[in-house]
Amino acid sequence: MFYYGFGYFSYFPLYLLAILVVAIASSSVRSAYQKYSRVRNERMMTGEQAARRILQIAHLDDVDIQYARGGALSDHYDPRRKIVALSKACYEDDSVASISIAAHECGHAIQDAQGYFFLRVRDALVPVVNIASQLGWILLVFGLLSFSSSTSLFNLGLILLSVSLLFQIVTLPVEIDASRRALRILSENDLIEQTQLPMAKAMLRAAAFTYVAGVLSTMLQLLRIFLMTRRDER
Repeated sequence: MFYYGFGYFSYFPLYLLAILVVAIASSSVRSAYQKYSRVRNERMMTGEQAARRILQIAHLDDVDIQYARGGALSDHYDPRRKIVALSKACYEDDSVASISIAAHECGHAIQDAQGYFFLRVRDALVPVVNIASQLGWILLVFGLLSFSSSTSLFNLGLILLSVSLLFQIVTLPVEIDASRRALRILSENDLIEQTQLPMAKAMLRAAAFTYVAGVLSTMLQLLRIFLMTRRDER
């Protein structure tokens, strides 16, 4: 049976650490974005212009560029609709941040066109993760509220939530590879001054850190839940 005394809260520091990791990563990427969004790229290209040029170089004529719904850092690539979606700021601004982000999203489009393995795995996991993450929390709650000595519901919920961790782990190489492609394309095609390339690297490195932080945060939360169940079984 689950124990609800002081011991239940003894793993709370793990929860706080998970929140802290995400907060640091979010602060880092926003700080980098604010810094490099104020630096005008010397090619004076907007994010949209850079994205269009990159797609032309990659011969991806079937990929469209549109405004993303949402504010800053809502940029993404939609593989189903073949759309590079850029936030208004990224689409219209000619900052180092804008062309870096636009190039990164085009990196995903190139991955899609080339059948990049980890992107295919991630896309296949999306519907599974959507179901598993919702059902997992439901089973955890029922497991906590159960008066039975059995923890099967709780453990099943934990297993389902672990699918989210798998998704985040698979996402890491996808994002890192997209940034690597972006930097190479910007550099090799003279879309950015070499003196500004380190700025683009710093911008994309900060963005990649958010995915690393997401993995660490999820691992810490699952570890906390796991340790709680093991303690209660003793």
